[in-house]
Amino acid sequence: MNVRLLKAKRVERNLRQIDVAKALGVTEKTMNHKECSAENKFTADEMLKLRDALGLTLKEFLGIFFEWELTETDKFSAERINSIRNVDLRREMI
Repeated sequence: MNVRLLKAKRVERNLRQIDVAKALGVTEKTMNHKECSAENKFTADEMLKLRDALGLTLKEFLGIFFEWELTETDKFSAERINSIRNVDLRREMI
């Protein structure tokens, strides 16, 4: 998990840990522990809530939770990326 990118996106959107914690339904202490851990401590449901709370793009979401960067040289077309957005991530990550 890319903790630096997660924190950067939270700060970029002028949100505090307590704000995000409330969106996830966890305590600020729990959010701090999850955000500061290099290991992904978020459940699939929390990851989706974070995506919504932070307004993450697909690229940002993948970069944070899967440390995957989409570049122009990637073999995925815009159509393929759009189809990935429609995947129910909760089911796919179980």
